[in-house]
Amino acid sequence: MLKIRLAKTWRKKVYTYKIVLVEHSKPAKTGFIKELGWLNAETNDIKYDEEQIKKYISNGAKPTPRVARELYQDTEDDFYLQFMPNHKSK
Repeated sequence: MLKIRLAKTWRKKVYTYKIVLVEHSKPAKTGFIKELGWLNAETNDIKYDEEQIKKYISNGAKPTPRVARELYQDTEDDFYLQFMPNHKSK
């Protein structure tokens, strides 16, 4: 099963994350299939290809709750709410 999750990368005192497509049993840092975007946790900057992410989700990939939350906060698209387990529907 494919997952869309975060892979931690860093420079000196600056933490960022790659949004990657990975097989669920592989490590996200080295075993990813494709890089879909990035997230800077300190400044909350996020850049990604939404069309590719939705294409992979429609083909069966599941985003982690953290990725779904970050995408929802950026787009306000209710599509991502189904992947956030503790979120109550409007």
